[in-house]
Amino acid sequence: MRILLGELKPDTPDLMNGELEEALNCIPYRGSYGPFSGATAYSSSISDRVVGARSTLDTMATVHTFAGTLTNLYKESAATWTNVTRTATYTMPVEKHWEFETFGNTFLGVNGTDAMQVFTLGSSTRFRDQSASASAPIAHHIATVRDFVMVGNISGNANRVQWCQINNPLRWTANVTQQSDFQDLPGSGSVVRGITGGDFAAILTDKDVWRASYVGSPLIFRFDQVVPGIGCFASGSVSRFQNVTFYLSEKGFYAFDGNASVPIGDEKVDGFLIDDLNVSYKHRITSVIDVKNKLYVFSYPSTASTDGTPDRMLLYSWVANRWSRVEQTVELVFYSLSPGYTLEGLDAISSSLDALPFSLDSEVWAGGASILSAFNTNHQQINFDGDAKTATFITGEAQIFPDARAFVRAIRPLIQGNSSTTITARVGKRDRLIDSVSYGSASSMNSSGICPVRSNGRFQRVRMDISGGFERAIGFDVDAVREGVR
Repeated sequence: MRILLGELKPDTPDLMNGELEEALNCIPYRGSYGPFSGATAYSSSISDRVVGARSTLDTMATVHTFAGTLTNLYKESAATWTNVTRTATYTMPVEKHWEFETFGNTFLGVNGTDAMQVFTLGSSTRFRDQSASASAPIAHHIATVRDFVMVGNISGNANRVQWCQINNPLRWTANVTQQSDFQDLPGSGSVVRGITGGDFAAILTDKDVWRASYVGSPLIFRFDQVVPGIGCFASGSVSRFQNVTFYLSEKGFYAFDGNASVPIGDEKVDGFLIDDLNVSYKHRITSVIDVKNKLYVFSYPSTASTDGTPDRMLLYSWVANRWSRVEQTVELVFYSLSPGYTLEGLDAISSSLDALPFSLDSEVWAGGASILSAFNTNHQQINFDGDAKTATFITGEAQIFPDARAFVRAIRPLIQGNSSTTITARVGKRDRLIDSVSYGSASSMNSSGICPVRSNGRFQRVRMDISGGFERAIGFDVDAVREGVR
């Protein structure tokens, strides 16, 4: 019997689940899974917990990477962080975070407490407050929408969005000629929890989703309540790829394309997350788009995290419409761009080529390459470009022979790998659905390509563990014979 690895669906019943109960430390593809790269420390440490980070390009295509703590802002150069805080530190509460946006060479930061921060890429040496004459609001969220910068959840007006003068992110005074203004979203006490930009603005509140479309003077933007009743549960869950915004609502995961919000975790991982999320620390949730692997990456603190440090990730492939999981403790995840290095510039990273954290042909050293990154609990930037993590797959449960027990003798893994790939398999069994699952010993794959096992039971499932890296995990063959009915 050949069994292919299906979708990760821990929300469905165990029995007759032709999908997976577990797909850990892997990337979902159509019909298979690939390896998820481990983390490698990239930078020096920052002095405190990181609550926001962003890489960006200036108009000369030079890479700039920034990170923020509750009190300071930093800029990276040659894997070292320099404090570029304004002349005074920041006063953020522990549950707040930084959001950043770029408009030309103007880099902006908001945190919901302090004045909007400005840094001119290529010339500034530290951030500064927006000038009093700019009328820039104190805001929680920020995005670039066409020729404007738009912010939301304004101090004193949680349901308000405001946008700057056209093509001028340094001026915010309402002006009909310059097309700058604000809009209070109608409704009962809505709180803006995220904004994404592009050709239109997707505005996510705790109760609904709005689309703001540019129409020019005198209205400037038209606001439509496109998705009533399905709001955003956590600001950190909001991430955009092209015109699609991914987010977590109280009802589960959704993807908003400007016209509708489509459920993407229903009967798959929504229930699992509801049970697993430590809601007391939902402000520690972060998310990012992994462009290279076409993934929405969602990092969160589980119930096993007693101090709120995120320790797990859910990965969603919008191409395959599949999920997987990753066990990884981080402060936050973000999308970084490699700054680009010459051979001489590598001296600042390591004393020898052999000691470099990545091989010389790694995309990390090529300027502008997109990298899935994070900050670890030592407040160091880490990049997920290392050796593959050990992957685990557990199938749903099946009764191989209807109305009878089965004796499973061998598992033949269908794993495409190399000489470093190590595969073990074990079978879990139980005779009653009210019993706990009992797993046999892990069996390594022998020279014939099979994992010898011995499992006699009515209901059975298979677990495979893959270490040492692999290319694709496809499924496995099962060698089983019919046993008695008792």
